[in-house]
Amino acid sequence: MRNILLCGIVVSLAACSTGAPPVYKLKGYAGPEAMDNQEVVQASKQCLFNKLRPNVNYLSVRTDQGKTLVPVSVSCEPF
Repeated sequence: MRNILLCGIVVSLAACSTGAPPVYKLKGYAGPEAMDNQEVVQASKQCLFNKLRPNVNYLSVRTDQGKTLVPVSVSCEPF
């Protein structure tokens, strides 16, 4: 019981300490919205669960720091 409680505390502290990554808004673009990391991971897990290979599609977005690749969709392909 003590181990379960300790594990729960550690997980909750780790979850609280991670900062949310920035979600880049695609300015002047009427296409797909940018996905955050959690959405990409969940979509990839769904592909793997169905015994398919995840393929993440990216768009290049210009930011203040330069161009960066932003995930916009995940498609499932056969192995």
